[in-house]
Amino acid sequence: MTPLLSTTQILQLAKDTWPECILQHMQADVCKEFIDSEIQTLFTGVDRYIQSYIKFKRDDTDPWYNTLDIVMDDNNLVVGSDGDGVVHYQL
Repeated sequence: MTPLLSTTQILQLAKDTWPECILQHMQADVCKEFIDSEIQTLFTGVDRYIQSYIKFKRDDTDPWYNTLDIVMDDNNLVVGSDGDGVVHYQL
């Protein structure tokens, strides 16, 4: 079983953004491979268990079309996708 990361551990990561994906005009699958490779080479300890996934644009035929993500912290408090506590419904 993969260990879960706490908010404190996430804040101590070697890297938490990958602007290369946009700067190099990467397709989503190429960006994911790039990030996964960096996680394996740059990160240590439990940080190496971080997993990336591709969250596709919603399609109106998707059974989960009318759902939204509520991002929580380790204390079950809403932090929001921007860390400001605001939950957004992505159109």
